[in-house]
Amino acid sequence: FACHIYNRDDEDDVMADYVNCKADVVVGPGWSKMIGRKDGRNLFKELEAKGYQTPRSLDELDAISTGKVFCVTDSFDTKLPAERGDYLARAALKAIDILHRNNPNGFFLMVEGAKIDYAGHSRCLPGSIVEMLSFDLAVAEALKFADTNGETLVVVTADHETGGLTLLDGDERTGRVMGVYVTDDHTPLMLPVFAYGPRADRFCGTYWNTEIPRMIRAVTE
Repeated sequence: FACHIYNRDDEDDVMADYVNCKADVVVGPGWSKMIGRKDGRNLFKELEAKGYQTPRSLDELDAISTGKVFCVTDSFDTKLPAERGDYLARAALKAIDILHRNNPNGFFLMVEGAKIDYAGHSRCLPGSIVEMLSFDLAVAEALKFADTNGETLVVVTADHETGGLTLLDGDERTGRVMGVYVTDDHTPLMLPVFAYGPRADRFCGTYWNTEIPRMIRAVTE
C-alpha cells in the first residue's frame, strides 16, 4: 500500500521500495526480504539510517510509543491462521496508539486482512472462518478507538470476493458450519461496505469490484 512497484510479484523490489516510503508506521510480514537478500542490502539498517525504529517482534513493538516505526516480524509469515492468533489485532491497536500520539490533527491507517484471499483460492472453509475472525478482532480495536476518540471514521470493505462461498448449514451450539465454494478464483459478487463514525452516511450504495473489468475483458475477448 505504501510502495510503487509495477509488478507486485517482484517481492524483493517491493520491500526495497519501503525504504523510500513516507509512512510513519508499518507492521507486517516480509522478514526474508529484509536481510539475506541477493543484492546484499540490509533494509533494516537502511531504515534505521532514515530514523525508523525497527522492532523485530510484536513484543518489541509494544515497548514503543512514539516516533517512526517499521516492524517486520516472521510471526506474520506463518501460513497457518491458528498460529497467527491475534497478531493483526495487536498490530492494529499498536499502530493506532502510536499514530494517535504523534498526530494530534488526525491520521490515516490501512489495515489489511490479506490472507482471507488465500483461503478462498484454496477453498478452505476453516481457513476462511479463522481469517475472518482474525480480521474481526482488528476491526473491533478500530471501533473501540473510534468510540473513545469521537472524530474517527472506520470503513471496512474489500477489493473483490474470492471463492463465492455460500453457507448451507450450521449449528451455533456445536460450532459446526457447512459451506460450498463455487470457484477457486475471484468473483464479481457485490462487495459490502461498512462505515462507522463521522460522515459514515457518505459511504453507501454500490462500490466497484476491481475484478469486474478483468472479467468483462475475458468474456469479450
